[in-house]
Amino acid sequence: MTRHIVIIGAGFSGALTAVNLLRHSAGAPLRVSLVNLSGRMARGIAYGTASAEHVLNVPAGNMSALADDPDDFLRYCRWANPAVQPSSFVSRRLYGSYLEALLDAAEHGAHMGASLERVSGEAVRLDLAAGGSAATVHLADGRALPAHQVVLAFGHFAPRDPAVATPAFYDSARYVRDPWAPGVLDSVAPDEPVLLLGCGLTAVDVALKLAQLPRQAPIWCVSRRGLMPQPHREQRGHLAPHEASALVAHMGRSAASYLRAVRASVRQHEAQGGDWRNVIAALRPHTPELWRRLDTAQRERFLRQLQPFWDVARHRCAPDAHERFQQLLQAGAIRRVAGRVRAYEERGSGVDVALQPRGEATPHTLHVARVINCTGPSADLRLARHRLVRHLLAERLLRPDPNGVGLDVNDHYEVVGHDGQASQVLHYVGPLLRARDWEATAVPELRVHAHRLAVRLLQTAFQPAAHATSAASPAEVHIQTR
Repeated sequence: MTRHIVIIGAGFSGALTAVNLLRHSAGAPLRVSLVNLSGRMARGIAYGTASAEHVLNVPAGNMSALADDPDDFLRYCRWANPAVQPSSFVSRRLYGSYLEALLDAAEHGAHMGASLERVSGEAVRLDLAAGGSAATVHLADGRALPAHQVVLAFGHFAPRDPAVATPAFYDSARYVRDPWAPGVLDSVAPDEPVLLLGCGLTAVDVALKLAQLPRQAPIWCVSRRGLMPQPHREQRGHLAPHEASALVAHMGRSAASYLRAVRASVRQHEAQGGDWRNVIAALRPHTPELWRRLDTAQRERFLRQLQPFWDVARHRCAPDAHERFQQLLQAGAIRRVAGRVRAYEERGSGVDVALQPRGEATPHTLHVARVINCTGPSADLRLARHRLVRHLLAERLLRPDPNGVGLDVNDHYEVVGHDGQASQVLHYVGPLLRARDWEATAVPELRVHAHRLAVRLLQTAFQPAAHATSAASPAEVHIQTR
């Protein structure tokens, strides 16, 4: 009997789950339906940009989408440009083309009996069969997809609106809630002053996009601490890996003990002539263990007090992008403020923003034409406007993370409902795994999760066929660090 697996969401995680299912089906009778709202498969939000200013934040040598073929993306790059090195930072547009090519190749090269169906539409409801052994996915246009297994592969949601005294402003045409929505930045004129909420990687991307044309008005960036992403170092030659097992063993079980241990390790490493980035990179394979050590209260403390510092150290930007941003800062084209927005008041020519700098008691008034939310995507299911997510929450088939960073998923990627029971049918893969593992938002982790889930689904559906496949087991797939 042909097994039908429906994957909802065709960004990186959904597309790579489909790719791995097709690559490792080994002749099993398998039908994969990949459902996406836009109909444009594989690129997702992250790699759908057409801007040449938007480059990957990870070197090309660590961006293979295939967990069992670490040089796959580098080979793809070199077909177009033989000069690309493992340390090169290439465009996201190129990476989106690579993902599309991977999906096409998996579809056309699939074993006899395995097929891919690309479905353009919005999944809005899911009905479980009696006993929870199958499901039907309902689309907004009335179509229904019966499935033996369903993979939820949606990513993050639009940024949340920061708390202010005048929240009605967030319905204004002068406010951009999601800077990645198609075309929203095209109407921002060079002579319009702009306020970016946030100073992280999204703000860097948006600022560089807006600065493509010579600007006559400044771009303001505001965040509570004014912290900016750090750059990746320029890589010359092979970097010896740094070992963090001893550090991890003595980090304790609290946010404060983590901070003390990492600071001490960085100081020691730098005193020996090392780079602080080595310590942060070495922690990467251990972050799931470290995250699971913390109880809910300690996780909340980390998110409230330490996450901004972790993010700027861990999530770094390409050296060239960092240099261009710094040049714009030095020229006054971008102006950074550490502080909080307290209120907005629309006037005929724009918006008066009550901006309270850090350490000052009285807000200042800043007049801008647009306010763009660059605080980064939200992972809080409770605030999501996603129709299917709202339905699954109402049916108690999903259990949101109490800290608002994803959903409850067990080690087999099975979604856990409000009753604490793991689903036999419903699975999740994507960045909302950070509720379980914390480190689950970048390609080096997500490619492993997509591979593991695909292998698991095939083993469950076709025990004899799946065990005969040459696919690597989860234990044989490793995460590279840079």
